[in-house]
Amino acid sequence: MNHPARTSRQGLRTRMLGTALCAGLGACAALPAMAQDDEKSAWNGWPEPEAAYGHCQSASSLSTKLDAVMEVGDSVEGILAIKVLWCHSFSSPPGYRKYPCPEDSVFDSCIRAGNDGRGNNVGLGVLRASARTDASGSYEGCPDGATLQSKLNVLRSAQKDPRTIDAIMTLSCSAATAKDATPATKVDCPVKGGFGYCIGTPNDGLGNAVTLGVVRTYAWGDPRGLYGECDQQILPGFSSKLSVLPLVGKSTDNVRLIDLLGCAVPWGIGGGFPSGLHVGACVGNPWVPQALARRYDYCIWGTDARNAGIIMGVSGGN
Repeated sequence: MNHPARTSRQGLRTRMLGTALCAGLGACAALPAMAQDDEKSAWNGWPEPEAAYGHCQSASSLSTKLDAVMEVGDSVEGILAIKVLWCHSFSSPPGYRKYPCPEDSVFDSCIRAGNDGRGNNVGLGVLRASARTDASGSYEGCPDGATLQSKLNVLRSAQKDPRTIDAIMTLSCSAATAKDATPATKVDCPVKGGFGYCIGTPNDGLGNAVTLGVVRTYAWGDPRGLYGECDQQILPGFSSKLSVLPLVGKSTDNVRLIDLLGCAVPWGIGGGFPSGLHVGACVGNPWVPQALARRYDYCIWGTDARNAGIIMGVSGGN
């Protein structure tokens, strides 16, 4: 998820490339209106942190949301989502700067630029991993004395797979508005949110009406994606792939990718598969698919606390 090698110089190179494409091809301002709509990316409406944004008018170009975070001096570590709040023709002043987030937003910080250097006037909302986004945690803000449960229980009642998400945030919690327990279903998300989808129930079975915002996993290798319950003989529950790294003495900083290469009961992987977790080289490792081994900086293999035999390939970090 992270790009420690990004620099402002790279951002400048991106700006120059976008400007050169429009100026050199002479096509950006000349496209018919229908073609402009067809050619605009859908990234502006998707909260993926690493996605580009832009092309908000015919003569503007693309930039990356993570570069905007770095331009205001913030770290890209732990970012779950970056939502484009608006994007249209440039104005003044130029350059990125922080501004107070709207009162009804869920973001940890917000960034704006009258002109981002690519011809866009843009506002961005940044959502970071924290206790309030922990998918395994209980929901928050409920009436005093309420009986709580894991947000994952509500997610699963909506027939959603925890392995397709990064995080869940409580959007509302109040006394139940229905007499009987009701499975959660999809509901409208707040406009100022960085969620892939939202779910809600008028009665979670414990007397709460709950609405939750769900941050989707953006790719198979997303470090914050969850794993678990990959075999009937494994104890129930889910954890983020990133949470495994400290268990083998590895830092979670600057980790770009974690691929789950195997997850099964230990004896199902092969005789001699180790108990406990181990870390080391991927190349030459008998448990790692060697066709993939050179993609990673190191691998983790062994049996976790839920009796899951796991094999992970990790890129980035130290």
